[in-house]
Amino acid sequence: MKKITALTILFLIVIFPSSIKANAEEEKYSRILSSDVVLYMDASLSLPWFTLPYSYYVKVLSVGGASAKVEYKGDSPLKPSVKGYLPITSLNIVETPPPAPYPTSTFTISQTCLMYKDSNFAYSETVTENSSIEYYGEITRQGGEKYIYGYVTLTTGDKYVGFVSQSALVNFALPTLPVEPPEPEVPESNSELQSDTTSKSDNSLGENIQIIIIVAISVVAISIVYLLFRPSSDKAKEGVISENSFDDD
Repeated sequence: MKKITALTILFLIVIFPSSIKANAEEEKYSRILSSDVVLYMDASLSLPWFTLPYSYYVKVLSVGGASAKVEYKGDSPLKPSVKGYLPITSLNIVETPPPAPYPTSTFTISQTCLMYKDSNFAYSETVTENSSIEYYGEITRQGGEKYIYGYVTLTTGDKYVGFVSQSALVNFALPTLPVEPPEPEVPESNSELQSDTTSKSDNSLGENIQIIIIVAISVVAISIVYLLFRPSSDKAKEGVISENSFDDD
């Protein structure tokens, strides 16, 4: 019974950390490292939604064909997340999940304007002055006018998701996350190369000494075996036929 219990405990110790680690590894994030990465509504990448902010992250849900399904702004149940598709060429998978993949940037709407609920700008809602919008992304329409896509909170308390003209915002300045440049590969210095060569020489010398010691021990062992099992001189003499053995005949 004790043996079964011990085996069960060992099984749990091995299995549970492995499963936790596997679940952590399943969550993959991709970083936006270009200012023109567009999030699409469909896997065929034919319906553009909005441009994702540079330096931010998206959570990768699945990859298939030429696109990857991702989730953006999925860190809080109090606001809607966005699920769309990116070209796999835009993926930059990070090794460890970021501590804050979706920074919150909220801006005040300074004038009464229209908020468009769809990417075709066919359905609209009036947004009053002093309402707010949490930034998700942006899109540039024909004619060059920029619209912010985000989570809008009206002064009445009503909440919507849609597009608002950037010109209607007060002091619009989107913060970016720090992006560390890749570290250049530094060639080995002469001292490092010399040290490496010295260590290799030392290893070679150590291996030669080990071979000498093994050979010496082998010789001693063979000598001991020979001394233990060699025939005695008297027995050797008894086994020799002398010339006098035939004198009696």
